[in-house]
Formats: sequence, structure tokens, C-alpha cells
Amino acid sequence: MNTRCQVGLLLVLVLIDSVYISAKWLRRNGHAKQEASATISVVSGKDRCKVDLDGEGAGATGSDGILVVKSVEPGDHYVHVLCPDQRETSYFISPPPGQRMEVDARSAAASSGVAESVSINPAASEMQLRNIVSEADQLRSSGQFKESVELLRKATLLDPKNGDLHRELGITFLMFHDWERARVEMLEAVRRDPQNVEAHSGLAYALEKLGDLDGALKEYRTCTQMDPHDTSYRDHYVEVLGMLYSEKGEKKR
Repeated sequence: MNTRCQVGLLLVLVLIDSVYISAKWLRRNGHAKQEASATISVVSGKDRCKVDLDGEGAGATGSDGILVVKSVEPGDHYVHVLCPDQRETSYFISPPPGQRMEVDARSAAASSGVAESVSINPAASEMQLRNIVSEADQLRSSGQFKESVELLRKATLLDPKNGDLHRELGITFLMFHDWERARVEMLEAVRRDPQNVEAHSGLAYALEKLGDLDGALKEYRTCTQMDPHDTSYRDHYVEVLGMLYSEKGEKKR
């Protein structure tokens, strides 16, 4: 290799290394994550409408009937809007990184398909839902997770208040280790059916995998209270409790 080629190769390697170091610095300082976050604008047309994002209060609309929620992680979310003297409406959204998405809560249906309302879809027959879930389960068992998710998503739009459907979606995401999407679906399952112990268990497992040991411990404790005869919940509770103590011990050093 001649001298000119060697110099050129060295410059390329230095450039690659500089880009890598810069990206690493950005991640460490949170800038990369901030740039990738999305913004959600909830438009209700009324003030004092409470907005909930994935089980957590995001605020309330102001006098202009708008609430802007910043720094939202890209991906799947459920938005719940409750205005005074009105029924709660729910929306499934999946904002892309770095973009702004509008949730039009002025009517039961979201405008222009930007945010998909899951509150007014007609209820499907029980037989139709059973067929969809059965087919989705077969796809999931054969490793066709994407196809299974698409079918289950269709089912949740047909019957959005069915906590079992959200739990099945959560289980599917757990099976291919998409912990964040599993967390979102299990949260929705618990919201729809607070007595669903399997949803609480799935939520606990997703939180554990995401590193939220306090949240996982709380959910496993709920499972032990709901079903004290199932010793697996207690075993998981003790295991996470040990992990939590170990983590706190490491921080004190």
C-alpha cells in the first residue's frame, strides 16, 4: 500500500472514530435521546380535560383546549382524555421519532387518521374475536410475531375495552423481547381489567426487564395478593426484592 493510500485510510479511521465518540457523548448527555423524542398535541376544544399517557397523568388542557406533551418516546402509546361531564375517550398512537402528532379529541373519531380512536369502534361478535385470537395464537406459536400483532391489534380496535386482548398483545411482545411495547399493552390491560392477575404479572415482568425494579416489585406484590396460592408470584417478588437490595447496596459503595 503506497503512502497516499495509507494516509487516506488513516483519515477515514480517524473520522469514523470521531463520529463514534461524538455519538457516544451525545447518548451519555441525553441529546441523542432528546432529538429522537416525539411531541403529542392533544386538542379537545375544552379546558380542564385530563390527559393520561400510558397510565400516567400528562396534564390537562388549557383555556385554548390544547395540551402539548413533549419528550414522548417514539413507539406505541395509549392516550386517554377525560373532559368534564363527558365520557373518557381513548386513542392508540405510534408517533415517529422527532415528529409531532396531533390527537383530535374534539370528537370520538380522530381526524385524518393521525391518531386512531379506539373508543367508538363497533363491538365485534364473540365468535369473531375468538377466531382472531385463535389465529393470532397459532401465528405466535409458529414464530410469526408480526402477523400475530397485526391480528390482535385488529381485535383491540373491534373491542377496545377487552383487557384480555391487550394482555395477549403484551404476551406477544414479551415473547420476542420487546419490553417497552409489552409494558404499554400490559398497562392498558390492567386499566381495562384491574383484576386480571396475568396482566399484572406480565406488566411486572416487562418492568423488571426494563430495569424498573420498584415498579416490578409493586406489581408482583399485587399478584401475590390477588392469587396467594400461586407460589411463582411470591418467588418472583423475592427475587426482584433481592435484586433491588443488591442494586441499592452497590449505589452506597
